[in-house]
Amino acid sequence: MGKQEGAGHGGSVIPYVSHTPHVSQEEHVSLDLPRTDPRAANLAADEVRRRLEHARTTRLAQLKALDETGASPGDHLMSNQKDAIKRVLREIDEAFARVEDGTYGTCLGCSKPVPPERLEILPHTRYCVGCQRAA
Repeated sequence: MGKQEGAGHGGSVIPYVSHTPHVSQEEHVSLDLPRTDPRAANLAADEVRRRLEHARTTRLAQLKALDETGASPGDHLMSNQKDAIKRVLREIDEAFARVEDGTYGTCLGCSKPVPPERLEILPHTRYCVGCQRAA
């Protein structure tokens, strides 16, 4: 076994030396391979918490900005925007609870995993795209 070129981000590789007696040459493992150690779940949960906290901070800043504009009580557009932001803040709090109880990333409609790409864009989402459309 010879050296292999790394794939992915700039060809980054980490050396791996086999401890098998019949394999003495150095091998390379791509950094793009999924993590299999027990710390991966904790790292993933920490990343989810970070994204949720960012979403919360952003929504709170939006709410504060709307409050500071001093719009009249009859401004229905402003009122609707505030209500939408408050709804998302509740969804973010619910997502934090799902992270803690281990159900984060599972669709509340069909119980299937929510695609990671959707969770990256909407970390507080409760549903996969299909169930969201049906709701």
